[in-house]
Amino acid sequence: MGGFRQRSRYVFGAAASVLFCGVSTIAIAQTEAPPVASDAPTAQTSAERGQVSGLEEIVVTARRVSESLQDTPIAVTAFSAQAIDRKFATDIRALAGDVPNVVITNVPGFNAASIGIRGQSTGDIILTFEPAIGVVVDDFVLAHVQTQLFDLFDIERIEVLRGPQGTLFGKNTVGGVVNVITKRPERTFGGEVRIGYSSFDTKDVKASINIPLADTLFFRAAGSFQEGDGYYRMSKNNAVDGVQGLPGNGKRRSGTRYFSGRAKLLWEPTPDTNLMLTYELLRDRGDSPPSVNETPAGFLFDVLGFPGIQTTGRSPFQTGTTLCAGDANNVGNATTPTCPGTLNGHRIDVDGLYLRGEHKIDGVGAITMVGGYRRVKSILPSDYTGENAFLFVSTRDDVREQYSLETRFSSDFSDSLKMTVGAMYWGQTMDANATSLLGFLRFLGDPTALTDPNQSTADYKVDSYAVFGEAEYKLAQSFSLFLGGRYTKEEKSFSVRPQVRRSTIATGFWPEYSDSAKFSKPTIRAGYRWELADGINNYFTYSQGYKSGGYNEQAMSATSALPFREETADSFELGLKTETPDRRLRFNAAAFYVKYNDLQRDAVVPFVDPITGLPGQETRTTNAGKAEVYGLELELSAVPVDGLTLGASMGYQKAKYLEFFTDIDGNGTNEDASFLKLRNVPKITANVTASYAFPPAPWGQVSLNADANYQSEYESVTLNAPFTQGQARTLIGASIHWSDPSEKYRVSVFGRNLLDKVYRVSANSVAGLFNFTNYAPPRSFGVEFATKF
Repeated sequence: MGGFRQRSRYVFGAAASVLFCGVSTIAIAQTEAPPVASDAPTAQTSAERGQVSGLEEIVVTARRVSESLQDTPIAVTAFSAQAIDRKFATDIRALAGDVPNVVITNVPGFNAASIGIRGQSTGDIILTFEPAIGVVVDDFVLAHVQTQLFDLFDIERIEVLRGPQGTLFGKNTVGGVVNVITKRPERTFGGEVRIGYSSFDTKDVKASINIPLADTLFFRAAGSFQEGDGYYRMSKNNAVDGVQGLPGNGKRRSGTRYFSGRAKLLWEPTPDTNLMLTYELLRDRGDSPPSVNETPAGFLFDVLGFPGIQTTGRSPFQTGTTLCAGDANNVGNATTPTCPGTLNGHRIDVDGLYLRGEHKIDGVGAITMVGGYRRVKSILPSDYTGENAFLFVSTRDDVREQYSLETRFSSDFSDSLKMTVGAMYWGQTMDANATSLLGFLRFLGDPTALTDPNQSTADYKVDSYAVFGEAEYKLAQSFSLFLGGRYTKEEKSFSVRPQVRRSTIATGFWPEYSDSAKFSKPTIRAGYRWELADGINNYFTYSQGYKSGGYNEQAMSATSALPFREETADSFELGLKTETPDRRLRFNAAAFYVKYNDLQRDAVVPFVDPITGLPGQETRTTNAGKAEVYGLELELSAVPVDGLTLGASMGYQKAKYLEFFTDIDGNGTNEDASFLKLRNVPKITANVTASYAFPPAPWGQVSLNADANYQSEYESVTLNAPFTQGQARTLIGASIHWSDPSEKYRVSVFGRNLLDKVYRVSANSVAGLFNFTNYAPPRSFGVEFATKF
């Protein structure tokens, strides 16, 4: 039994680090962005009636220059400010249903982003892992999934770029990019206030103000506050063995409470020069996200008397969590050594300062310089079991600092040749320490499981340098070739003290493994753009991308503390973009094939504990395989009659491993695992939307919006464990709006998940011990009042 306890301890110790970080919704800094140009309706009578008579022309920056969405040789879905507002959503997860072949959900047990595009995704919370999908806000990269869910208020536009973007956006865009542009200060005084109330006692207050301070100086501030109870109820009262904790009382315990804001100062000394300073703030004090116990029969927790909901028949919204006050995360100075402080919730502070400057030289081009600093401090106590029994509770404190500087030049000296060239420095540091109490071990004969927690620390530093460029040459009036490249060089240093019992640390023995490595990678993009006829564009693109190599903070030995290599992608995309001259109809299509090499994958493997000399298990990251994904993406928008806007999209993708060898059962032997499915790859995604604005009346105007989207089942974990799949679902939402004749006041009523679909969105399966999962919110309704001044 002692050997089994030791192995179980290290199985959990190896898996525990994946569980310690998270973030709630977050507001992000603004820098300058090109405006979204609304096309002037052909029928002026329709415009006078306040009705849409043509599709909006969207200007995007998918290639770091402003150009029409229809001219951009990349598969892009763009959301305008109005489209975002119609979602009545807190964060970007609500947008995923409108984008073909895209999944946006949360890492299980956290409010961190898990984004999948065209077979690539990041579903891990490990602090030293870098994402496969880039999230860029006003040219500042959010380097970790912990901070990739952000507040959607005061956003000008969101662009979802599908496929590798390794030349102009750089590393960690192997699957694509979510490019966010926030609103900038304006020349006129004005502002907006929104007050909302929705299901689960959720209150929202949002406000923005724009103040011209002088002829060339403008100020804008925006803030968002949310507080709600959440949709999980704590109904379990299974605390055992005299362990002190708060019993389940049926109250909701998954709520939000945060304030996010940003302030921007724009100086325009000349028409060709502008400089903007932005400050970003977040203070998040929401609950620790609960989990749902979906442990299959035969797993350890099931044997110990804690079966999953498939066995008990319990609703996933009736769950449990260990709640206690205190702080167990200070070596030698813990205020409550047996409690990680789950009652305190997740506490996240973000402070960012950004500076952007742009200078245009008539007949030559524009020089843009963007620099920024961002600090994220997190304290994240959690219970990941869905039980109120101190089975596994943990906390992590971490501080992450990011800093970057990018300069680029976009030409305007030739009608035949256009180019963008630049250079970038990007760096970050991270310090973390974690404490976990493996309470389930007390059932296996370890009486110290709740009094002698495991402690670990990790330090990480990255310095990254890149030069890049892309040029497009017009061979004929309607045919152009483009070629781009980027070279990135990085240096990373890493140090970890693995999970060790606090009693062992007290003896003075705590091993430390340190290493440093250099990485470098060239990436290219090449293709053509061909205007077949007026409003009909064809393009082909070959592009490369890569996910940076690095280290695994779960390392328990010198071997697992060694670096793993970059993960790479080669993508081929053929696209067609069409639009009628009156802009009543728009149809875009893209077919793609992507091959991924050197896939970074985790596996639980045997090792010998350097402290006790006993056999144990640890999680090790290696470049374990290859995969391919191919598919089709269709998007349609139309204004068939004045006032009515329709949209539809469909995505199909087929993904499979070409090669994948890993230790499936933890016996120390790698096996052929190519039969497994890639995670976060639904085969089918589909969406339809409709919006109708009635002609204005003397008492105001009414508009209706409705949308429905479908997503097929997908795997959430690498080893495809039972009860971990993201379940197939069809979601329907609707809203109705009234605005007064002056458009100063607006009242909206909305509903989400109107069919009340209950479905799992993310999961984690821990080495045959237990499953913990998360479910999407049930049906909800809300009302919002808004006024402009």
